[in-house]
Amino acid sequence: MTSDCFELDAGDGHTIGVHEWRAADPIGTLIWLHGMGEHGARYQALGEILAEHGWNLYCPDHRGHGLSQDADQPPGHFGDRDGWAKVMGDVQRVVEAVAERHPGPLVLGGHSMGSFIALAGAERFGERLDGLVLCGSDYHSAWYYRSLLPVIRWQQRRQGPRGQSALIDKLTFRAWARSVRDARTDFDWLSHDHAQVDAYIDDPKCGFQCTNATWVALVSALARVQSHGGLAALPARLPILLLGGRQDPMSNFGKGMDRLENALRRRGLPLQRLDCPEGRHEILNDYCAPEVRQVLVEWLNRRL
Repeated sequence: MTSDCFELDAGDGHTIGVHEWRAADPIGTLIWLHGMGEHGARYQALGEILAEHGWNLYCPDHRGHGLSQDADQPPGHFGDRDGWAKVMGDVQRVVEAVAERHPGPLVLGGHSMGSFIALAGAERFGERLDGLVLCGSDYHSAWYYRSLLPVIRWQQRRQGPRGQSALIDKLTFRAWARSVRDARTDFDWLSHDHAQVDAYIDDPKCGFQCTNATWVALVSALARVQSHGGLAALPARLPILLLGGRQDPMSNFGKGMDRLENALRRRGLPLQRLDCPEGRHEILNDYCAPEVRQVLVEWLNRRL
């Protein structure tokens, strides 16, 4: 296995940082999109396991995260305007570059916010993919997301696009933290594994609040991406793997994953799901991680 990082020009002055773990004799490639307030280097354990089984792993850092944070912008900032379009352009640039390097099977996946971006990518260029993996995800109707937008936009008007709203944080990350009984830290909702939680807390590139403009971009996009019209753009025979935990507060303890599964099944898409009874939000960093990785590898090998 070879581990490295490289940069890609996004075409608008921004540089995309990409983490890679290459198999010695690759049979396929997975591009993995990380979640909000973290970065791609955290998926090293996944990269090592995949490389042992012949799969390359590429993890780009989203704008405002990890190696892709611009010096003149705050953490977690997609952009003052058109942030979603910029992030989706970055993902397409990574897909094109990786496909050129490795012409074999190509799968797109992501965790949490990264799963939303991966789903949007599959709707946009799914014909280039051999599979889609959605991990730690969620699903709501378009009206739900539209009902959230007035509050988020109000925060942006008050604080500006680069502001970081305590109210949004209270309604999201703080609410998920409060849902864990006898929590040791504010981030126990991520995993039962104390060592993994402590590593997240100690990582200076994790745990920050995203900006108001990023929240507006994300929630506005989800109203489209998860709509009937958005899901209708997925290729009819695109294989999909859902990975989630029943103790994940972000998906209302698995109910959001249930809704996502039902929406995809209504489209008649070939779908497999692993539902971890004790898994919290980061099932790749929880005690169920070995089972999750095994299921993922077996599912990937069926793409050959």
